[in-house]
Amino acid sequence: MQTHRVTAAWKTWLSVRAYSVVTRLYGADTPPVTMRRRFERLAAVTRESLTARYPNVVFSDHQAGKLWIEGVRAVPGPRVIILYLHGGAYLFGSPASYRDRARRLSFRCNAEVFVPDYRLAPEHPYPAALEDALAAWAHVSALRPGASIVVAGDSAGGGLALSLLAALRDSRDELPAGAFVFSPWTDLAATGASITRNEGRDVWLSRRHIEEWGRHCVGKSTVADPGISPLHADLTGFPPLLLIVGDQEGLLDDTLRVEARARDARVDVEVCVGRGMQHDFPLTMPWLEESREAWETVAAFLDRSALPR
Repeated sequence: MQTHRVTAAWKTWLSVRAYSVVTRLYGADTPPVTMRRRFERLAAVTRESLTARYPNVVFSDHQAGKLWIEGVRAVPGPRVIILYLHGGAYLFGSPASYRDRARRLSFRCNAEVFVPDYRLAPEHPYPAALEDALAAWAHVSALRPGASIVVAGDSAGGGLALSLLAALRDSRDELPAGAFVFSPWTDLAATGASITRNEGRDVWLSRRHIEEWGRHCVGKSTVADPGISPLHADLTGFPPLLLIVGDQEGLLDDTLRVEARARDARVDVEVCVGRGMQHDFPLTMPWLEESREAWETVAAFLDRSALPR
């Protein structure tokens, strides 16, 4: 047992060090176009390369007006539909750079996954991404009527997922069966105490990152607008929520404060905090024991809240 703990600790240490090397490519002052190009170069994969390795993966193309949405299915009979909103600070990320993650998500959750290519800042600041998320929801809901549909996302996409829920609730539209988010960015003003407390522990995001990147995103609005900082949104009437975050990240309080607001609004909410974990850890370091436990929590959440009996 002791040997296992030591081995796991070294595995985590090495994984975080490797992660920190990659995150240095995305500095607070790095131009968004440069970050976008770097992220696509590192993370984007072609459909052909994935189907060569995983012949059962099926891709599909969908169009909601000008918005392209990619469907990914890695299981023959998915039990749930996931509308997944990718991360990237609203500045970078795409269906191509999230394609392998969508494949894993489909396999782990027995799901058909839809990833919209929502518009990015600074060329398209708020509310462009939210408008596209609403269009994607309307399209997927019409495409799979009667299906159990869940909204999910990570980082900026996690915050966008929560903003989408508030917009759907306010317009009295049908809500998803539930939502789960990884390390959601919910406060563009960077007022959480963990921004300071975890400075130096978080190997990616600093207060300067949040403040600089937030300026690219807000457009004519402000960082306190609940449409882009869902920490300030009314969560009344939200479906069941699962929030997953690492205890070493600056955005820890972006999750914990949303949890508190959800409980005050009598929302069914669960939080999974990864001990010693970094931003987006189930996605970026899926081989770690903490990440496997987080994925098991996601599966249990879907089985309890969203999957048909």
